Amino acid sequence: MTNSKVAYQRLNIQRLPERPFILKLVVPMVIVFFIIFCFIGFLIPQPGSTVNRYDQNWSSESFINDSELLDALKSLLHCKSTGAEYRIETRGNFYVLKNFITPKRKRQLECYESITYTTHGDYRFLDNIIPLLERWQAPLSVAVYAPGEELDVAVEALRYLMYCERQSYLVEEYASVHLYFDFERIPPKPIEFYRDLIQRPAKCPTNHSFPMATVDSPSNHTYPVNVGRNIARDAAQTHFVLASDIELYPNPGFIEMFLQMIVHPAYRHTLDVPSVYVLPVFEVSGSSSVPEDKIELLQMLKRGDAIKFHENICPQCHTVPNYDEWLAIAKTEQSMDILSTAKREGRFDLWEPIYVGTKMEPQYQERLNWEGKFDKMTQGYIMCVLGYSFHVLDNGFLVHRPGFKNLTEAARPDLERTQRNFVEDVIFEELKVLYGEDKHCRL
Repeated sequence: MTNSKVAYQRLNIQRLPERPFILKLVVPMVIVFFIIFCFIGFLIPQPGSTVNRYDQNWSSESFINDSELLDALKSLLHCKSTGAEYRIETRGNFYVLKNFITPKRKRQLECYESITYTTHGDYRFLDNIIPLLERWQAPLSVAVYAPGEELDVAVEALRYLMYCERQSYLVEEYASVHLYFDFERIPPKPIEFYRDLIQRPAKCPTNHSFPMATVDSPSNHTYPVNVGRNIARDAAQTHFVLASDIELYPNPGFIEMFLQMIVHPAYRHTLDVPSVYVLPVFEVSGSSSVPEDKIELLQMLKRGDAIKFHENICPQCHTVPNYDEWLAIAKTEQSMDILSTAKREGRFDLWEPIYVGTKMEPQYQERLNWEGKFDKMTQGYIMCVLGYSFHVLDNGFLVHRPGFKNLTEAARPDLERTQRNFVEDVIFEELKVLYGEDKHCRL
């Protein structure tokens, strides 16, 4: 078989017949309509899909200066700034000492200027405040559960943070602390005693270690986690809040990146519909330090020094949509974008995201305690029924205090069974009356 080559002959353009006028008009129109049709089909989500990917990176890094940023935020958010006065309030079966400690600022913080990290804990968790503020360096609102004699211990721990830590200036500049306790567990001394005591410098230990004190006879009670969550969030002075747990540390620079992103024309529309902005959460080994940026986090994940939050307990609870794509984005610049958007339904119907939102999001159910778990599921159900969009941020994350969590230490089967039954038999029936039902939403 011979392999003969035929010379390629160029077309003689001069000899081509002239195309009719109608073809000159119709062919380009057909091409244009075909392109438009394909583009529309790309934008429309497929049936049953709960995730929308943001394929374009709008690179929101420093596209406006600080003055222009604040002006844009003020115009967009239309929020009202409030004061931070000390008040004694009641909430359900609890007394609240609101703004027991407030920051010593030179001027009042405007509601659009920053984001408040809102959290909760008892005296055993207060040693997280300094490492949290080292990374956040912005308003912190923390509700401290301090029933009975635990108020004495909590106040002493707070005095150590205010007067003995090398980074005490962070507490003085940023921290608002609210104490709460049950009606039947009133502190042993008058409240004015504690208010006077907190103003007096503490006697600092010579070893400069955080005093992990204990009470002589701790009461056998469960921790009212959602009461603390709501107290801290309601007391925030900023429009945006990051409602999180006190042992979860954010990546430094998060606030500036987020605010720069949210005023960008590409993302302003998310402010007009029910929306929150999700941060993936991770754990690191007990011998590791908390990563400073996403590139360091990705390296730790590759080595096995970091894992997804609750990977050994409830992997689906904190896996964000498009997680593999999130891992593929390693920004060296200080910028942030929305990677994808999802609803809390389908594959994500048991999702428990931690997110930046506002004080207007549904509150946490205060009849639930921490030991029984499922304490955030009711809020998730409400947000699903209300049609919230969960926007996953590509350059924001939280890392739990070092040390992997395991299923054994978190298991409390009797309390979990009791609380789960209460949620299903009582609270769920109430929520259906208040908010209605949606076949896509699970509790």
